Amino acid sequence: MKNYEAKTLEDAINNACQDLGVTPDQLTYNVIEEKKGLFSKKVVIECFTENMVEEFIENYLRTILTDLGYDVEMAIFKQDDRIYVNLDTDHNSILIGKNGVILRTLNFITKNAVSTAFKEKIELSLDINGYKENRYKKVTALAKRFGKQVQRTHVDVALDPLPADERKVIHQVIADMDHLSTKSQGEGRNRFITIHYVED
Repeated sequence: MKNYEAKTLEDAINNACQDLGVTPDQLTYNVIEEKKGLFSKKVVIECFTENMVEEFIENYLRTILTDLGYDVEMAIFKQDDRIYVNLDTDHNSILIGKNGVILRTLNFITKNAVSTAFKEKIELSLDINGYKENRYKKVTALAKRFGKQVQRTHVDVALDPLPADERKVIHQVIADMDHLSTKSQGEGRNRFITIHYVED
């Protein structure tokens, strides 16, 4: 985050854009102080750019992984208002953890850190060597298989507990299948989805 001060909001934004080398539509800002008087005017904004967010995420993750003694390759890109980070280290299986639990924890703390630093909710998806992508493919296949079973038998099916992002995949897949609906039940790690048959 950087602060810029000027007599008007427009001037403050222009100063920020000139200093950061971006256009106004690439700048996210909040007015943190505004003074309007007969003899003096002042506007102070705090702002950031997409590059600043990505640099923060990269530095944050590199610090954690370097402290653990891991070498890491990192790719970061933004798509549909979400920042995607793919890591590749010499200890991928350790960082993923059983059923991806360590990866989800690392995603959680990184998302909280960057959202706190920039005072705005930052959507972040962290992956390690394509683990999540492969998991989503398996979860998609699982949803289709059980969805077809429910369509055929008209008997509801309760799936094993899944993390929130994988439950979202299930909901999306079933939503595109006829005569089916889904419902999440349970709390925390025990939260699961039931696939229901729906009559016309």
